[in-house]
Amino acid sequence: MNFSDFSFWWVLLLYCVPFFTLRYIGKSLKFWQDSFDTIGLAAMSLILFINASKSSFIIFAVDVIFNYLMVRLMQQRQGAQAKLIATITIVIDIAILAYLKYLTFFVEDVLGLVAGGAINNWEQKFPLPIFQQIPPGVSFYTFQMVAFVVDSLRPKYKKPIGFLDYINFISFFPQIVAGPIERRADLLPQIQSFRFRFTVDNFEEGFRWLALGFFMKLVLAENLAPFIDLKVTGNPWIVWFHAYLFTLRIYFDFGGYSFMAVGLGKILGINLTLNFLAPYTSVSIQEFWRRWHITLNNWFRDYVFLPLMGSKKQLAPFYLFITFTLSGFWHGAAWNFIFWGAYHGALLLVLRYAGRPFQRFVGKYFPSADFVSWALTFASVTLGCLFFMETDINRLLLKLQAIITPWAYSISNLGEFFGSYTLNEGSALIFTLVLANGVLLLEHMGVWQKRKLEYELLLLPWVSKVLVFLTFLLAANTPSKFIYFEF
Repeated sequence: MNFSDFSFWWVLLLYCVPFFTLRYIGKSLKFWQDSFDTIGLAAMSLILFINASKSSFIIFAVDVIFNYLMVRLMQQRQGAQAKLIATITIVIDIAILAYLKYLTFFVEDVLGLVAGGAINNWEQKFPLPIFQQIPPGVSFYTFQMVAFVVDSLRPKYKKPIGFLDYINFISFFPQIVAGPIERRADLLPQIQSFRFRFTVDNFEEGFRWLALGFFMKLVLAENLAPFIDLKVTGNPWIVWFHAYLFTLRIYFDFGGYSFMAVGLGKILGINLTLNFLAPYTSVSIQEFWRRWHITLNNWFRDYVFLPLMGSKKQLAPFYLFITFTLSGFWHGAAWNFIFWGAYHGALLLVLRYAGRPFQRFVGKYFPSADFVSWALTFASVTLGCLFFMETDINRLLLKLQAIITPWAYSISNLGEFFGSYTLNEGSALIFTLVLANGVLLLEHMGVWQKRKLEYELLLLPWVSKVLVFLTFLLAANTPSKFIYFEF
């Protein structure tokens, strides 16, 4: 759901007013049953999904019904039969995802590359129904359903669940489109006991998360976006700076969505998993991946890396690299995402074998060892964002060539960088960067002070009020979709 789109809130309001009016009357006349709240939540989520995409809703509905029936069938079997049903379900789920998301890439880029460009106009020869855009949420709810199937194989989950509870588990509207990817043990118990209980504490806590999320998205991410120019390739100063801007933008965009989702969940009495824990405070790539898109990384760890490795721990580095490459491919059907995943997998392997000697070297010769480690980590992440943001491989190669060419860091290129902004543009950009780095500083302070939550300072009541005021004052006029809606 696009929380920054007015239509989302309008449809939500149009649903909530009659529903809660009916609920109030029902409670007063004592005919309202607890199960009606479950139905109401399911209807709310499904109506909002239909509003987001009617065509995608059909795919989602078929997926949900199929998975629920297969899980019920699986729980009626034991041993090898149950595993076979689970395997068939997962293969079909991944096949649907691959068809919707990767078919064009596979035919044009993979087979086309193998055939030396001999594959042309395949869509005219084989007119399959192809989506022009990836259906909203398909990557996220598919992974959530796959995890549910695997978890349901465990003996403690043999008790069947109701269809409405399963619908609410998969389609819970704050997180269905871009996560977090919730696990059965974390979300399902809350869904099964769900009742609309609006409390002052839940509303205040949810409001603070919403305030932070809206500020990150509408003020920071959206006001940074116009300054990112993908066309510049030959000037390394500009290439690095735009990669830095994108590094900030993608965090504030995706983090903003995640915090809005957490806020909406809090208001409804549901605790969603935090997908981010101040990732740009990390002093190593390992720590970065413990703080960035946490639920996706945990999913790949538990359902890809560990099953692939099994007992072959000596091959752990190889499987780690494969897992990160697949994680990159999950982000998009393009070579740059594969390179991005492989890049981070390679970084982790380098640090696995060279990290400790390097840390000893830094600790011995640099008094501010943590600062050096943080700076190198952030620079590595920024370089990785260059792979992530640039989908044109030819332009990506030109940019990489520019940043590794020493003489390209000339005074004239530096002058071109500073001269690329007018006075008004430069002032607006500097002001936005001050706000953005102010948020990151408060995150750093939360880590330095070892607070219970990294975002504790940003969630203080008075800070939330300031963020709301700044959002009304500085929000972009025409906010775009969230970046991760594309994945």
